[in-house]
Amino acid sequence: MIHNLTIKQKKAITLVELIVAMLIMAFIAIYVWRVYFNSTESMRYTVSQSQIQSDIRIFLDKLETEMMTCYSFDKVDTEKKMFSFYSFTYAKMSLDEILYDTSGNPLSTASDSDSRIKVLKMEYSWSEEDGKVTKKRTPGWLYFLHRPPEFQADPTSNAFDDSEKALEDDVLKEISEFEVKGYSQVPDYQSDTGVKITPVTPDTATSTTFIVLRLHAFKEEGGKKRDEDIDIVTKFYSSIRLADAANPGYFCTTDNDGRY
Repeated sequence: MIHNLTIKQKKAITLVELIVAMLIMAFIAIYVWRVYFNSTESMRYTVSQSQIQSDIRIFLDKLETEMMTCYSFDKVDTEKKMFSFYSFTYAKMSLDEILYDTSGNPLSTASDSDSRIKVLKMEYSWSEEDGKVTKKRTPGWLYFLHRPPEFQADPTSNAFDDSEKALEDDVLKEISEFEVKGYSQVPDYQSDTGVKITPVTPDTATSTTFIVLRLHAFKEEGGKKRDEDIDIVTKFYSSIRLADAANPGYFCTTDNDGRY
């Protein structure tokens, strides 16, 4: 008996089906690539922003510590983007060293007095060319009764600890804007707030009670990358000047008027 054999024909992939499959694979590859790129960009942005924030926070924390020992401001120049102040040292002087000369005679309390205190002159400035904030520290002596107070640098003296020696260093980079403004604060019992706050000029900087500092870090990435932008505004008080503003002639800075 002869059986009829049926031969199955294999169905081949058509050109249309091949093109559709390739398009689907291409769409999947593009989607995976976009997810990977977005994840990488988000990670880059987060890490970079965190680094800038960390650098600025460390800078502000150190500046706040220095401000706690700020005796008085020296310069606050908004136009030149800089400020400086005199800070007490850790190695404090005794009252005898301030009130008496080496022979034991009382020093004058007039504006030409030789009375002096040991300080560190702290200077902060910003360079628009490279975006760097530079810190300069100079140990020396402040003739605080002079008008204005007179600073005498003494960078090689043994009267200062190693941690108080002279230095100059860049403490921040990639800062696009650096703004500083100084204000004096005095009692005003006629006002609702009880104080009078006045902007200072470079000529009246020694009357500064507090400064307002703005740090703006902006980096334009270009393309589809996210621009980096951090803007921080902080107020820094001289605790000594603030105490004197709240209690004029009774606390902390009575030596300014020669009464100690």
